[in-house]
Amino acid sequence: MYSAKEAAEITGLSTATLRYYEREKLLPKIARSSSKYRQYTDEDIEWIKMIQCMRMANIPIHSIKEYVGLLLLGGETLEQRFAMVQNHIEDIKKQMTDLQNAFELTQKKLSFYKKLLEDSSFKNMSYSDEWKLFHHGEN
Repeated sequence: MYSAKEAAEITGLSTATLRYYEREKLLPKIARSSSKYRQYTDEDIEWIKMIQCMRMANIPIHSIKEYVGLLLLGGETLEQRFAMVQNHIEDIKKQMTDLQNAFELTQKKLSFYKKLLEDSSFKNMSYSDEWKLFHHGEN
């Protein structure tokens, strides 16, 4: 069993986030000690890690709640959970494409600035001139 502080350290989340997850019913009921302190099990920690993974994939809290609710209902919801995960995979693929595009543009902008910094004549360039040079110049 782990205290809230230990669970927070293991998962990298704050104790406030763990309490929020519990309040939002994203976690199964967390056991309490006789002193009413939360006691997390290894299974609870794995559950939290699953939620973290879903949050990293930008899955909204309401969707995670829906998924958790279906998960708690057991095997009768397997098809619904399969469809949800399938949809999330498509969303993640789109996010990956969007991030790749953003990364490439950012790299291009960094290279552009590196070239500008090598030539002091660009120090007094206006935003408009920079914009035109970046979009139409040689970069």
